[in-house]
Amino acid sequence: MTHEKGVLYLLHNCGRIDSIMDDLIDDVKIDGKHSYEDSITPIWEYKKRWGQKTALLGGVDMDKLIRYTPDKLRAYVRTIISKCREGGRFAIGGGNSIASYIPIENYLTMVDTALTYR
Repeated sequence: MTHEKGVLYLLHNCGRIDSIMDDLIDDVKIDGKHSYEDSITPIWEYKKRWGQKTALLGGVDMDKLIRYTPDKLRAYVRTIISKCREGGRFAIGGGNSIASYIPIENYLTMVDTALTYR
């Protein structure tokens, strides 16, 4: 129905859905998926398996966004970008929503890294 209205169908999901991703892409026709947690399946694993078929949005694990030092976070964000940017269909961002308890410095580090990393 969203496609009939000219709108993208973006899925936000928390938890493991690997077993139904092909159905979500092929049958439900999602255009993109958001929400990734490294302890479940890191975004770069999704990129290998489904990145040619659907967009991947986010990927910066919330625990790391909260706990990492800015330098460690910058290196982690660069790793995600380098593993996911080839072929497009990827936008870096928080692995889930940007909660109020995320240190501002870390949020800005993520954004700055995304804007300046080549």
